[in-house]
Amino acid sequence: MAKPKDIRALIDLTKTTQTLLTHYQSSLAPSKDNTSSASQTSETELPNPLDAIKATTTLLKSHTTTLSLLLITPPLTPSAIIAKISDVSSGVLGGMVAAASYTPKAGQKDDVGNTMRTELRAQVRRLLGTWGDVLALLLRMAERRQTAQGDGAVKAKDNGPTETEKQDVLSATGVLWEACDVLLKLCADGVVGLVVKKAEQFRAVLLDAVEELKEWGEDIDDDDDDKAEGSDGDDEDDGFGDEDDIFGASNKLGKDDTELKELLDTSVKKLRKVGMLYQALIKRRLKTFPRASAEATTATTNGTAGAASSPSKTLDDLIALLKTIPETVDDLASAFYDLDEDEAKQTLAKCCTEAKSAVKLVRQNWSGADDEFTVWTGKWVDALDAV
Repeated sequence: MAKPKDIRALIDLTKTTQTLLTHYQSSLAPSKDNTSSASQTSETELPNPLDAIKATTTLLKSHTTTLSLLLITPPLTPSAIIAKISDVSSGVLGGMVAAASYTPKAGQKDDVGNTMRTELRAQVRRLLGTWGDVLALLLRMAERRQTAQGDGAVKAKDNGPTETEKQDVLSATGVLWEACDVLLKLCADGVVGLVVKKAEQFRAVLLDAVEELKEWGEDIDDDDDDKAEGSDGDDEDDGFGDEDDIFGASNKLGKDDTELKELLDTSVKKLRKVGMLYQALIKRRLKTFPRASAEATTATTNGTAGAASSPSKTLDDLIALLKTIPETVDDLASAFYDLDEDEAKQTLAKCCTEAKSAVKLVRQNWSGADDEFTVWTGKWVDALDAV
């Protein structure tokens, strides 16, 4: 068995590393101002942090594979494990966190944009959490051996990890590998892959909400007719009354709510056109976003973005709008469920305005020129207003 002092050194290093890991995770936590940790790395321009994150993630996966073998193969070798932890903490994780924390200063090249930066930080934090689980497991194994040694039992035999410890090591390693693979895929897909995926998710949420609204509108309250027909006497009164009297009957459309029903039909038609807009934006704008050197042109005349806006900034603004629209549709649904016609009208108008803002933002292509999508957007706006 390893010497007590070596086990003690391994335990101390692991605890110190856990503290460092907590600091790393805090530096990547979402906040209103997430630039405090990035200010130290922004002095030197880092055009594409994806390359650095890809390299460090690949190294972390490799180091963890070696570490897992060291943990499950007796005897425990503290010196080798200490070297591996040091390599990961200083070189690998330090570089990964620096790249994920990086925020370019005004005038510096930005190939990533805030949408990707936010996702990178979230996925790196998740990966750090899995590494923390590996460290916690390592610490438990080291402390068990320290306890088994007792005072002065230097030559006690190391029987190796228990079967439970082996399974825990393999499980923790597998979880970390999976987190590495997710991060590597994010880097491989790049900004375009991420924004297309997000836009498709937002569109799916939007269409689900529209379908729910449509089904709600078809569920007309026939309560008056049911009461007129009366009970057949076969059902025994349980003292709780009709379920519909308690659950949801108050927010059903009545047969006489013709104006609200017409507004609902109009809303469904307009929102379906908004769903069509998502498809067009994904194909004509998101998938055509420059994958490299997005800031080769320091300005764009895209829509109303103006000469001061970069392609990455415009893309971030577009994704923010595509995320907001389904949230507004949720508010619209709530207004209908409350049978609040005025609120529904206002919220529908807001949703349409947001959709038109998205169109206006990227009416021209990423080079600032008109194209087929430019013409299509004009027809789309006319069609939306005509409903």
